[in-house]
Amino acid sequence: MDGITGATSGKFILMAATLLFHGRVDNARSTIAIVPGAPHSAISETLAKRVRQGAPVKIGIRGEYLRASIAGVEHDPGQGADVRIGQDILDANPIEIDFAHHQLRLLLAGDAKRAEHGMTAISVSRQPDGTMTVPLKLDDAAPIVAVLNLASATGIVAANASAKTVALGSVALKTADVSGGTAPLVGLGTFAKTRVIFDFGHDRIWVAT
Repeated sequence: MDGITGATSGKFILMAATLLFHGRVDNARSTIAIVPGAPHSAISETLAKRVRQGAPVKIGIRGEYLRASIAGVEHDPGQGADVRIGQDILDANPIEIDFAHHQLRLLLAGDAKRAEHGMTAISVSRQPDGTMTVPLKLDDAAPIVAVLNLASATGIVAANASAKTVALGSVALKTADVSGGTAPLVGLGTFAKTRVIFDFGHDRIWVAT
């Protein structure tokens, strides 16, 4: 956790597809992992021993707090963290992530409106099997449907690895890396040089443009 200062600084380090930072869990300094690609949140076995079973856990990110009931208990919820925040919590709590500056913050309703100013939304579709997809356009080709796999640290995977222009919905991504592959995929690394808001509760991702 070198390079992360303070319990509420919002500074994180990125390890594969996991964002690690110092926060607070039930008012105790803790290591928290945000894993946007994980369907479910979990707490560590050590943390489970000191929180009241079945009670919502109070999680502090910078100066804001959320309460969430987390049923999952795992030996290691993610990269040695005390708690993992997955899509179930992100569905109800939009998170702003500035990958370029390694800063994150929890957004309340008023904060979200202000933070979204100057950003563009990408619509996320949920398939019956739980898979999330986004519209992907490479160069002048017709848009295709790509799987949004935030558990993958890669950028964009598509058949046209030599594409010069990349867009998700109406958002042109100037710094996205494209590698070759038969099944179109958009990984967490696609957003690694920009500022985004994962607003899964409204099935969208906001991207700074």
